[in-house]
Order: sequence, then structure tokens, then C-alpha cells
Amino acid sequence: MAAQRSLSPSLAALLGAAAALGPAQAQAQTAAENDSRVGYRFNEYGEDGFHGEAVGSKERYKVYSQQFQFDTRVAGGALDVNATHEVMSGSSPWYVAPGPDNRPIQVLSGATIKEHRNELRAAYTLNPGTSSSTTFSASYSDERDYRATAVGAERSFPLSGALTLGAGASFSHDIIEPTDAVLYDRVRHEEKNTGSAFGSLAWVLDKASVVQAGVQLNRSNGYLSDPYKLVSVGADILPDKRPDARTEAAALVRYRHAFMHPDAALHLDYRYAQDSWGVVAHTFDAACYQHFAGGWQLIPGVRYYSQQAARFYQPFFLDGEHRFQTSDYRLGTYGAFSASLNVRKRIAHWELSGGIERYHASTSYGIDGSDAAVPGVLSYTRGFIGVDYSFD
Repeated sequence: MAAQRSLSPSLAALLGAAAALGPAQAQAQTAAENDSRVGYRFNEYGEDGFHGEAVGSKERYKVYSQQFQFDTRVAGGALDVNATHEVMSGSSPWYVAPGPDNRPIQVLSGATIKEHRNELRAAYTLNPGTSSSTTFSASYSDERDYRATAVGAERSFPLSGALTLGAGASFSHDIIEPTDAVLYDRVRHEEKNTGSAFGSLAWVLDKASVVQAGVQLNRSNGYLSDPYKLVSVGADILPDKRPDARTEAAALVRYRHAFMHPDAALHLDYRYAQDSWGVVAHTFDAACYQHFAGGWQLIPGVRYYSQQAARFYQPFFLDGEHRFQTSDYRLGTYGAFSASLNVRKRIAHWELSGGIERYHASTSYGIDGSDAAVPGVLSYTRGFIGVDYSFD
């Protein structure tokens, strides 16, 4: 009997993850390949300084984070635990004031913002690495002014040898208690709830190709404004005010193709999203996972993102108060390009990794045009280094 030809690392990983459209199941995939694994990541994120007309500190956000991960087999399933600690500092866009000839002038907060965030996530998967897995997840995040608790569940169902159906749902409860609430007349205590559900279908086209398609629906209720943002309305500076409900729908298509020669895998993703606030977004992703001799792996990637503004976004409002109003750049019209490069190196039980990403956004990059300026739109550089150890 002839010996079975072994699969390349790229092809094995591609076909093994065919059903894992949900985030928790994707994390559990690593635990299915090894009995246990521990990992550490150090991340640095820095936004470019503000270059336009502005009042206040032009030094924007910097974030330093440490991540710890532990995967292991427990009672026939896979347990994945992640802990994150972040330190954030810098200034942030506050509101936009009309200048001469109604040119927008960005008003930024002082560079004294400093915050710490701690997060713990855990996921347990039954039948990991198969097309009939079930994952339960929970997370808790804590900041001085914000706490979030979330739970979720995902399930995959094999329909045939080539088709796998996936479904899942999650719920989060957030508590907002802004700092200096009395001093700046901010809300003192607010809450919001978010429910999410998704469905997916993974189709193995052949021994080297997989297509995944999914839809997701999110519904948020409660306090959805930003207590730290203001809006210039006529002669007044008023609080950011958004609807107390938001419905978001998204559709995602993924294509994966593995190559035997060279030993590589191509990842192509497209995501379309639209919500009840009028925001419409397109995201295109492409990456190549290239294996080399000696345990090396190189992963270059590119992304394009475009967003159409919410109906109640303006950099400033010249007339009286509106029912809803915001000048938060994150709800404006803009587009962004990013490029990344990650490198991994396996040495026996160890894997060393590092990567860098450059992101640049501009109103001129958007697919959907808009006459409303978005002066707070940002660009950033992000890098990380990491180390993992796998136990047999």
C-alpha cells in the first residue's frame, strides 16, 4: 500500500479551519492542534500627530498593551484564555469649531488623558478542530470609566462532506461612568446592551479551496452617545447626542486557497455593513501566508476600508439644536488603506513573531462622496512582538 502524501502546513491549516467563521471557534483551532500552548504579545499603537488647524494638544493617542494567552485540552475539549492589559495616553478630538469662511478647526483635549484597561476572555470548545464543534465564551473588560461583560455561544453543523453550517449569538452589557462628570456636566451613570447573532456557510470547493459566507445582525440599546464628545451648534457647544438604539447588519465573504508549490495560502475577504444610523461600510482584505524552509513564515497583507457618514454627522451645525447631532470623526465619511507585514519563526517548541502595520485614512479615499469635512480622521502605526511555547 502506498504511503499517504502528507499535506503542506498551509493546506492542512486551510482545510482544518473551513468551518471556523466565528471568532471563538477560530481561536480554539490552535488548541486543537496542540495539547497546550502559552503565548505573550507586546503591542505598540501610535496615532500620527494632528497636522491641520487645531486648538489644544496635537499629540494623539498612544497605546501600549500586553497580551497573555493560554490554550489547553480540558475534559476532551479546548480551553482558550486571553488576558490583556493596556495603557493609553494622549489627546483626542473633542469637537469642531467653525473658523473663518466656515473652515473647520478641530478642538482637541489636552494631552493629559491617561487610562488603563484590563480584559479577560475565555472560550471552551467541544470537538475542537472538527466541523461539528460547539464553543462557549465569556469576557470582562474594566476601565476607570467603563465596564463591559459579554457571553456568547457558537455551533457548527456538517451538512455534507463539503458543506458546514455555522451559527452563534452573543450578548454584552456595558456600564458607562465618565470621569469628571460634575466638572464637565457629563452623564454620571449610563448603561447599554448589545445582542448579536450570526449564521455562516463554509463550502470546500476542492482539496485546496474553501469559500465561507456569513451574515451578522447586531442590536444595541441604551446610552450610545459619547460622553466625552461635544458639538458646535450655532453659538453653543452642546453634548454629543445619538439615538438610543442602533441596528447593524453585515455580510461577509471569505475565500481561501492553498498552494502546494510554493507552500502558501491566499486569504481574500470582503465585508459589507449597514446600520440604522445611515452608516454604510465596505472592507476588502488580502493576505498571503507564505511558508519557508527552516520554520519561517511571512504574512504580507493589505486592507481597504470605506465608510459613508451617519445621517446626523456634521463637523459643526450652523443652525439650532437638532434631535441628534455629532461631530465624531468615527461617524463621518472617509476611506483608509493599510498595509501589514508579519513574520513568524518556529524553533522546536517555540514560535517567535513580530509585525508592523501602517494605516492611513483620508476623506478623499472614500467610495461615497460627502461635502462634510472630517478633520479628526487619523493615521497610525502599530507593531508587535510575541513568543509562544507549545507543549506536546
